[in-house]
Amino acid sequence: MRAKVSLAWLALVAFCFAAAPQTNPLKELLSDPAMRGAWVGVLVQTSSNPPQTLFAVNEDKRFMPASNAKLFTTALALEKLGPDFTFVTPLLTDGRIDGERLDGNLYLKGVGDPSLTRERLRDLAKALAIKGVKSVNGDIVVDVSAFSDNRWGTGWSWDYLHYGYAAEVWAIALDRNSVTLQVSPASKEGQLAQVTLVPATDWLTVDSRVVTVKSGDSNWSIWRDPWERVIHLWGRVPLSASPETVRISVPSVPYYVGESFRATLKEMGIVVEGSVKVGQVPSNASVIAETQSPPLREIVRWLNKVSDNLYAEMLLRTVALKERGQGSVSAAMQILKQQLIDWGIDPDDVQLFDGSGLSRLNMVTPRAVVRLLQIARTRPWFDAFKESLPIAGKDGTLRTRFQNTPAEGRVFAKTGYIGSVVALSGYIQRTDGSELVFSILVNHYSAPTRQVQACVDKFVASLVETREPLTAKTLTSFVSSN
Repeated sequence: MRAKVSLAWLALVAFCFAAAPQTNPLKELLSDPAMRGAWVGVLVQTSSNPPQTLFAVNEDKRFMPASNAKLFTTALALEKLGPDFTFVTPLLTDGRIDGERLDGNLYLKGVGDPSLTRERLRDLAKALAIKGVKSVNGDIVVDVSAFSDNRWGTGWSWDYLHYGYAAEVWAIALDRNSVTLQVSPASKEGQLAQVTLVPATDWLTVDSRVVTVKSGDSNWSIWRDPWERVIHLWGRVPLSASPETVRISVPSVPYYVGESFRATLKEMGIVVEGSVKVGQVPSNASVIAETQSPPLREIVRWLNKVSDNLYAEMLLRTVALKERGQGSVSAAMQILKQQLIDWGIDPDDVQLFDGSGLSRLNMVTPRAVVRLLQIARTRPWFDAFKESLPIAGKDGTLRTRFQNTPAEGRVFAKTGYIGSVVALSGYIQRTDGSELVFSILVNHYSAPTRQVQACVDKFVASLVETREPLTAKTLTSFVSSN
């Protein structure tokens, strides 16, 4: 009789658990008003071998990944180049030094380094100054022949090419091929606003019609045609406005780098008598000095933490340069396709046209992204890969998200955003010490982006705290304790 009562009680408890409303975070995500009409793909798995799928919807459908494409670029670069790989950019000459004079041309050879800065250009100039050179009887020739696909990616939109996040892509770069423009109110109403460029450069000029007004909201616009060296601004800023900044891309990068190097040499007391040209280093040229980049592990850390599109594009082409001898996107995609096959990822699930994710032609499935993240855990470069990802509530593009939630400090993930696309993929460290691997891709939403991101964040945060599943064992334990 006691056994019958116990079985009846167990059945009652099971019925109550089944009848009680169970929180389903995926159902909540999909039913949120912000997701109405959107195309949503989700896959969440354990990191065990084999992995167990916890949540899945449209995991085999293709979505625009936005900057989640950088996960594939990063993994491919680490696999083919290695985390300790460095770029070495040389300064060469085809002439000889005669006293204080260099008779010949100077050559800056682009090798695909996205991290080249003015400070490192200065180091190259110093090397020439140390040799006692005061004048150069020749030209500055910038060699960008290492890459065959220059300027912009396939599928990029024309209306944002003047912004820094869509900087021109060449085999050489300088300070991310962009400058920072700052707009501040003048001291008196009616005067033109103050506009400055950092770093200061003669390569760009500013045509500003932004007027300082007594009060109201700041409202100004900016434009630069792709090949134009004039930045146009118009609108208004109130007297009380704080300075506003925006990064602007630089046109004709090879010439910009060459002119910047000329100015740096002049600061060192070296006058270049010729002009800046684009050409190739001759076979008889000799190296004057070299500048070395940080290791790839640091480069991909910057790439993913801040989601730097130029870094991604240059790394993608660098893989092709190393593997095929020419830095083209088409060659890089062939290499990626074979690598995906080697990793057990269906290449049809990964259709990429650039390395950054700016292109709206890119398509991936959540399954392919999660598979990539699972594979990365088994590779010798995984530490560099994971350390490159933004940390929830702590740094990078996740610095202001997940703060004061269980996910803070426990989610390591790549963000993604272009118009009507939100993506988040990475790893979750749960409170019980286990790890989840996930990908969430949302396309074609009409709600404000912040609302969509908030829905995604709520779903991810709900996965951090371990919830024991309802099993016969837990039911029996519940009955025994009552």
